[in-house]
Amino acid sequence: MSVLAPARQPVPSGRSPQIADFRARAEAVAGRELPTAPALHDWSVRSPDDFWRTLLAWSGLVREGSAEPVRTGDDVEGARFFPQVRLNYTENLLRAVPGAGDDAPAITSVHADGSLERLTRGELRTAVRRTSRALAELGTGSGSGDTVLAIAPNSAGAAVAALAAAALGATISTATPDMGPTTLVGRFGQVGAGTALVDRTGLGHDGAGADEVLATVVAGLPTVRRVLVLDDGPLPAFDGVPVARLADLVAAVPADDPGPEWPRLAFDHPLFVMFSSGTTGPPKAMVHGAGGTLLEHVKEHRLHGDLGPGDTLYFHTTTAWMMWNWQLSALAVGAHVVVYDGPISGPETLWELVAAHGVTVFGTSPAYLQLCQDDGYRPRDAVDLSALRAVLSTGAVLHEWQFAWVADAVGDVPLQSISGGTDVIGCFVLGHPELPVRPGRAQSLSLGLDVVALGEDGSPVLGEVGELVCRNPFPSRPVRFLDDPDGQRFHRAYFAAHPGAWTHGDRIEIDADGSARLHGRSDGVLNVNGIRIGPSEIYTIVRAVPGVADAMAVEIRDPATPGSTRLALLVVLRPGVVMDDALALRIRSTLRREGSPAHVPSLVLAVDEVPLTHNGKRSESAARAVLDGEPVRNASALKNPGSLEGIAAALAATQTPTPGTGDGPSVDGVRGDDVQGVVARVFAEVLGAPVPEDADFFDAGGTSRQSMTLLRRLRGELRRPVSIDDLVAAPTIGGLTAVLAVGGGRDAAVEVLREGVAGVPPLVLVHGPQGDVDLYRSMVDALDTDAPVYGLTAHLGTADGVGEASVAELARRHTERLEELQPTGPVRLAGYSFGGLVALETARLLTARGREVGFLGLLDLLPPTGQLSRNAQRLYHLAALAARLVPGMAGDTVVDFLRAGPLQRLLPAAAPSRPDEEVLRRSEEAFNRHAWGPYAGPVSYFRARRRIPVIMNQLYALRRIVPDLTVVDVPGAHHDLLAAGHAPELAARVSEALAASAR
Repeated sequence: MSVLAPARQPVPSGRSPQIADFRARAEAVAGRELPTAPALHDWSVRSPDDFWRTLLAWSGLVREGSAEPVRTGDDVEGARFFPQVRLNYTENLLRAVPGAGDDAPAITSVHADGSLERLTRGELRTAVRRTSRALAELGTGSGSGDTVLAIAPNSAGAAVAALAAAALGATISTATPDMGPTTLVGRFGQVGAGTALVDRTGLGHDGAGADEVLATVVAGLPTVRRVLVLDDGPLPAFDGVPVARLADLVAAVPADDPGPEWPRLAFDHPLFVMFSSGTTGPPKAMVHGAGGTLLEHVKEHRLHGDLGPGDTLYFHTTTAWMMWNWQLSALAVGAHVVVYDGPISGPETLWELVAAHGVTVFGTSPAYLQLCQDDGYRPRDAVDLSALRAVLSTGAVLHEWQFAWVADAVGDVPLQSISGGTDVIGCFVLGHPELPVRPGRAQSLSLGLDVVALGEDGSPVLGEVGELVCRNPFPSRPVRFLDDPDGQRFHRAYFAAHPGAWTHGDRIEIDADGSARLHGRSDGVLNVNGIRIGPSEIYTIVRAVPGVADAMAVEIRDPATPGSTRLALLVVLRPGVVMDDALALRIRSTLRREGSPAHVPSLVLAVDEVPLTHNGKRSESAARAVLDGEPVRNASALKNPGSLEGIAAALAATQTPTPGTGDGPSVDGVRGDDVQGVVARVFAEVLGAPVPEDADFFDAGGTSRQSMTLLRRLRGELRRPVSIDDLVAAPTIGGLTAVLAVGGGRDAAVEVLREGVAGVPPLVLVHGPQGDVDLYRSMVDALDTDAPVYGLTAHLGTADGVGEASVAELARRHTERLEELQPTGPVRLAGYSFGGLVALETARLLTARGREVGFLGLLDLLPPTGQLSRNAQRLYHLAALAARLVPGMAGDTVVDFLRAGPLQRLLPAAAPSRPDEEVLRRSEEAFNRHAWGPYAGPVSYFRARRRIPVIMNQLYALRRIVPDLTVVDVPGAHHDLLAAGHAPELAARVSEALAASAR
């Protein structure tokens, strides 16, 4: 869809949108014109008291008390709105609205069996008044501090009962029957409800009957004093808890009874208790006030949705989701609300409902729209959608292709992306009746809410993805959390990350025109090798792969590299499609081609379904826990907990040993029967599964880090040099075999890591403990220098390779190479850890020969243990052990530590090491045996910030031999200093020091 979609279809009356009338009122208050949507929004957040005061007056809500003060302060966390105003939520939903008389439709309740109930506004008002009388006779109301819970499907009966209880001042908390007893008790156990309203339709769970499940729930809620049944089945019986049918109690109320007086209560009087999804722990119980909820919903319905008399709203929801509360409030603007308590049996289900009831505004989700598109269903060809003027979508990220599909398959109506949350019982971004729709984006920010995207430095950004925050108070913010007497849980949930602002937990991109694109939850953002990726980027690409119906991207721990993570992709396939090597490779190659190497998953698993919460949101955290081998903290929060078993089974299927990966006889350094066998086996072990001979390593999911592992493994087993350039040129099993079978790869003692300006002295980086310089590539790419960058290597199988030569021997060999590489001029050297020690010794030999060392950079070089006193050595080893307990640190394992000490005889023998691991061990021994000497020249020491204080700071030892030492703090810990995520800052500090040395 390349053109802007229309803002909206005009309503039958041809009236102008309601926001135009509100703008006129706002302009009179502001004393200036507010001609555009951004101008009106800017005024609403810069003059918040004027905006909210004007909105309250313009809304026509029935209330009493002064509207002054509007707020008790500017504090986002603590400010309260309209402390002098008193109102009744139900009274305002059922009041007389111009254009919607008593005969106007109010609620149409459609049931799964096709039957329905219709209530006019007059009939609904009478039903609620009589029901409130029946509840009042039982003592329900604000005076008793009563909370009423409702376990019911989305029906008119549930709405009437909830409105009747709210009218009396009771607090309402709702849930859908199919949640199951554990989840219901987990939620409602926090509420302390006295009355339970129950419709047993759909309450059966895991083979248990509805009454059995209800008995379990009631037994788990000791505060419940009575159960009122909403369905017409036989009444259950519970010990000590009376049960009655609400309809019977209402029938006993005289027909002419006007009902009890509905009290007007404080603006912040508790109206709803809502719950977070609860996938990362017990769900948070959020209390929302009546006034804030009502005013926010009226604003969204009238100003952003232009909803009013003559409109019919259907939003597909359940009583467990805040959209149920949102659609209920549409009664306050005179709209006709359609509710449905049945399942979606196919793509046609909801569109047929929309057509049958003349729905003008249809609310759905990206998942349902995708279901229709994937099934090839075209609503405009199947049903009459002539009444429809807008489609709303929320609950997940709405993709650009879905806008194009709606335009083609539904019609010339705007698809409006709206997003907010249960936490605010409303939206931060919505539609706008005066603005065009930009595909992939929400039309506008919510009026009165100062929503911005914060960049990495905490400053607002435009046109970039950032953290969604709201910088001013808003009335629909929760009044409080339950079970949070000091407010600390509430504070930690929203205000700890960015003090003074509400942090919502979403990633958002906002343009100057006020349109916005959501990029998913902040905790769902993937950080793959230091590159941040929004899962929606992956989904956009994967859906284009034939056979893929759905996917979930999850960042999980990498068992091969402690402290690191890898990308896993759960894939739901279309019927009849099988996940084989070819399809997995196609998925990976498509992601690499259309995205980047960072988009390619290391693990691809076919599953029947991805885990979803009860409100239909995806639960990456639950999938991550299973893949990491951890318990799911609250599986009962999922509507399909069986999906976790499917994920576990798919993972287990990938962990069977790869045939032929055992050690074979060694012939000329080659373990196994031939070179190709070794290459194929190492490919499979590094990637986690066998791959075809002609499969590209990177298309098969290989990451830059895995490429280093692959090359080191091949060098160790084949004793032949092979470089990253060899892999890039021939990234397949067959290609690398051809390179290695004819005598090995490039045997360059010096690798060109980066070209530079001729005449500028190069920066030379010294290899790591396995002889390669691949570990520097991320830093080199980010350096700000004109200097060429070279790498000194000491590959296995070459003269003076690591694992055979001492540090002194390596330094002597490198000194000769540097004399050949750069016969004159200042030498500039740097090295990390092992390479730093070799670089230091090389610099000493160069200066002894009379050469100038213009720059020597040591990247977190720790002293060889042989240069420490015995007590210092013990302290060092203890620090390495303790470092295992510090997040982000690394050190010797407990077993390795003990094996080096007096308890070694009590431990089992260590498993045989692979050749590359043996080389690493020998290099470490050579490192610690080296006796370093004094160096008089200047040294820039780049010290990792994350370390155990004092104990892991051995600068005292280095200063003894290098008196001219400049210390520069850089990000990371010793083990991940050169990780891609730290490369920009590390490279900046190295570039600065390099430039300073040339002055």
